[in-house]
Amino acid sequence: MLTKDRINLRPLKRGFWLGMLLYCFLFCLAAFGAGEVSVAYSYKGFDTNGNLLVTGDITLRLDNTSKVKGDWSLQVLDRSRLKELGHQDGTGKITGTLKSDNSIVLNLNPDEFGDNIYLNGKVANANVLKISGRWGHYGYYGGKSSEGNFEMVRKNPPK
Repeated sequence: MLTKDRINLRPLKRGFWLGMLLYCFLFCLAAFGAGEVSVAYSYKGFDTNGNLLVTGDITLRLDNTSKVKGDWSLQVLDRSRLKELGHQDGTGKITGTLKSDNSIVLNLNPDEFGDNIYLNGKVANANVLKISGRWGHYGYYGGKSSEGNFEMVRKNPPK
């Protein structure tokens, strides 16, 4: 049976392309770190007597999970203590975990089996303005070979 009614495909095509555009937009947001916050800190590392040993910058990237990623650029001030203080001179990557009790654990050398520097700290408040705690250098065999305190202060705090 032949009818004179035609189906108008123009609104369906428009709806299809609008849906594709929305899908691409949402995909790009998810792929490029939507919801990820990057926070830059000034870092100071001290020995157990309070003497300044290491200074530099640490950038942490936090998302809506408990995982933390980032980068560091640090300098050991007393070059004669490089071996004793472990791999915390130069640049590198950070991995870690932010826990629900506002404690944070960071590994400055996640790609190495031994010779790691771990930061175990406490986040001062909800805006992540300051992180302070203890650092430790863990060697290949003997466990912790040196330790001290650290302080990270946010460079550009929110107003």
